[in-house]
Amino acid sequence: MGRDFLHKLADERIFFAVFFVFVFDLPFSEAIKEISLVLSFLLILLRLSEDAFSMAGRMVVLGLPVLLFSLGSLLSALHSINRFQALRGFWGDLETLMAWGVFSGAFLLFFDRMRTLRIALWALAGGILAGGLVGLYKMAVLADPNMEMMNLGDKNSSAQFLSMAFLLFLGGGILGREAGISWKFVSPVLIMTGGFLVLCHSRSFLVSLPVASVALLVLTRKWKALAALGSAMALAGGAFWLSPHLRWEMASVLHPTRDGSFVSRYETWKGAIRIFHDHPVLGVGPDTFHMANIHKLYGLPDYASHGHNLFFNLLGEYGLLGVLFFSLILAVWVARVLREKACSPTVRFLKGMTVAFVLNLLLAGLAHPLWGGSFSLLFMMIMALVLVMEDEVGRLDRPARGLSHSVPVLEQRHLR
Repeated sequence: MGRDFLHKLADERIFFAVFFVFVFDLPFSEAIKEISLVLSFLLILLRLSEDAFSMAGRMVVLGLPVLLFSLGSLLSALHSINRFQALRGFWGDLETLMAWGVFSGAFLLFFDRMRTLRIALWALAGGILAGGLVGLYKMAVLADPNMEMMNLGDKNSSAQFLSMAFLLFLGGGILGREAGISWKFVSPVLIMTGGFLVLCHSRSFLVSLPVASVALLVLTRKWKALAALGSAMALAGGAFWLSPHLRWEMASVLHPTRDGSFVSRYETWKGAIRIFHDHPVLGVGPDTFHMANIHKLYGLPDYASHGHNLFFNLLGEYGLLGVLFFSLILAVWVARVLREKACSPTVRFLKGMTVAFVLNLLLAGLAHPLWGGSFSLLFMMIMALVLVMEDEVGRLDRPARGLSHSVPVLEQRHLR
């Protein structure tokens, strides 16, 4: 009786219903997001057991750097003088590890990988629309000057999530209609996501996202899409120039050292270096940068809720061990994709998504932490899509080893 019940729970329709709720709530509802994430993870474990754990090894190997980062996060939390808060921060990193299990499992364990991606894109677009409408209400009725999307936090946190979502939607458009993803769906979603991003008034992403998007389209050789994107950016730039406030923001992007907001980050970075001096290996604990005692001990400015820089934030909160493991996540991802020597459309897509993601991460990471919360979960979705597809390409290119897999990689004809 119990076995029959578990078998019914392993049905893919139940998983995708919960999965849809989880992805929809990434930018919208924190409580529902956490509940649906845990349920999705448990359903993936159940599905793995039904599959005799045949894919578990691949999930662990592909996501090993994420597991190592989570272990480093736990050590850092236990070492922290603010242990309770740090353990809450570790829970966020544990959620990221679970998200890796959910997304890599969803792409590996279900036959139609592109259907999984379509469900994720529809759910993400719906969540961004719902969160954005609430943000617009706050701007129009409550006089909030910037777009802040529900559980994503302040305008900068919202912008970093939206920028990566934009790249994911753009990648969906590149995969094309034969993968079941049409520009008729992607184009309005890109306009919506880009519009919400502009309303966040987070200037770093006005540089990082265009650079990353152009790199993605050039590497995948999507010249028509590149021309359309360039035209849209030119029109947006012209519209911005009509507004004195937006015109000032555009000018400050070109000269960031003249902007007080950017220069004020120097004191935060100096504080992160002082933290590193005292806690070089494990830092002061995940999500503790904002704690009052940390501010007092290391002379941090009042506004420093985090390190205001990707690597300074990791260095202060996680120490060298955290920086090493985070760098390992990126290094392994990049190395796996760049090892593919073929020039097929699929490989170009994988390289384009990887380069675009890393460019956006590192350029915007000069001024923002870009780790934690829903952003890290979206990070896992993109990484899982790319690495699972790359792993399959590699296996198909090495038939002599007798490797096979029940989930087909996207065929070249899908990326014409």
